[in-house]
Amino acid sequence: MVTVGLWSFAVFLASAFAAVLAGITLVPKYKGSIRAAVWTGAAIVAYLVTFLSYWVDLSNDTVGIIGLSVMVCGVCQFLYKGTWSEKLVIALMGCLIGNVSTFMLCGTTDSLLAPKLGLMEEGPYSTANILFFIVIKAVVYVLITMVYAKHLKRYVHTTVESVEGNMTLFIPALLVSVLGFYLINLFSNSNGIMPDHVWFFPLYLTICVIFMVEFWMIFYSINQSAAAMKNAAELNVATNIQQSMLPCIFPAFPERDEFDIYAMMNPAKEVGGDFYDFFMVDESHLAMVIADVSGKGVPAALFMVIGKTLIKDHTQPGEDLGAVFSQVNNLLCESNSEGMFITAFEGVLDLNTGELKFVNAGHEMPFICRKGEAFEVYKPLSGFVLAGMEDTRYRSGSLMLEAGDKIFQYTDGVTEATNAKSELYGMERLREILGENSKKTPAEILPAVKQDIDKFVGNAPQFDDITMICMEYRGTLHAGAVREGEAK
Repeated sequence: MVTVGLWSFAVFLASAFAAVLAGITLVPKYKGSIRAAVWTGAAIVAYLVTFLSYWVDLSNDTVGIIGLSVMVCGVCQFLYKGTWSEKLVIALMGCLIGNVSTFMLCGTTDSLLAPKLGLMEEGPYSTANILFFIVIKAVVYVLITMVYAKHLKRYVHTTVESVEGNMTLFIPALLVSVLGFYLINLFSNSNGIMPDHVWFFPLYLTICVIFMVEFWMIFYSINQSAAAMKNAAELNVATNIQQSMLPCIFPAFPERDEFDIYAMMNPAKEVGGDFYDFFMVDESHLAMVIADVSGKGVPAALFMVIGKTLIKDHTQPGEDLGAVFSQVNNLLCESNSEGMFITAFEGVLDLNTGELKFVNAGHEMPFICRKGEAFEVYKPLSGFVLAGMEDTRYRSGSLMLEAGDKIFQYTDGVTEATNAKSELYGMERLREILGENSKKTPAEILPAVKQDIDKFVGNAPQFDDITMICMEYRGTLHAGAVREGEAK
């Protein structure tokens, strides 16, 4: 009876230790007296059940390991705040630390010292050895609690906060670890590997090292996942911000009958370096912009914001577009420590005359579709990229559009889309798909092109942003207007 009582208490100490770790980690839901009463009641019941279990079979640790772990997890769910997964993970973590320290530190210390002190003469369950084992556990648990409270608790809190308490993904690994200790203990007991056995020390030392590595990997993976989740959340915010900066409500100007415009962007990453824009310069002039920033991801997106803002701010009524790009270029060069650049095309359409003035800074050649004809490549004057060199002077050009004419502009992500055979989509295929859809509206043309790109690319990954803009002029030209003006 004494042996059963002492052994039950020795095993019970591990669950008490796990409860202490959970209690100093989790946020209380009730005042201290209530928590003390609940823990005391649970402890009494748990000890009695453990005592009865060992009375039946002293080598059966089912209740001692699994049952007491369930008790700790259940009480934590009731007494503390937080998500259920957070409370379960913290409780299982306490049980896992208790198991590792019991077998790696307490058990191995007992197996090394007890025989030399003559405490195992009657076997590992002798009263003297169990008392010695209890003392070892008490000392080890106190020391670990002090180290945990001073150094590890903050790390655990940071980990939990980083995933906002959602720790469901990490429960299976901890459950397997706790159950793993039970199964290992069951195996050793059934094969007579007790503290006085020659293989007890090397077996449990090896096993506990493995579980310590696993324990570290669990929390490492939690922090890595948390960092990934945080980055994903930040990128999601960046994506939303970027998308909100681009005109995305169509029809864009339902009150205007002189034109129809549509645009779309599909970034290769969460955020992209391409951008488009269209806006009314004044009541009779529509501006359309498309650009491609060198690089990908967040840096390109930040530079995109700067470029887009500068181009729109400097596009004023009556301002020469060449002068606009010259001013924007100098400003971009001043804040370009990363050596990035922008290819850009901007056109301003006079809704009264159909004259489209434009400027091209190293961007792709647009396609023009005259009414009733097919899309053909238009080769405008082209200057150097923006942010490439200070004091670069850009020249504007112009062409005349008649009612029913369309202009299609895009970034190199369209023509350089690559399939699994490393083949490029190319200008010719783009011209063909535009020709097949030349009689459609801009809102129908762009999805058709994107569908054809997707069909061509197949399952190959998208390496570049895909951005397109299409505008149809629906106004009436004044008499005597010519199709194309001379480049300035």
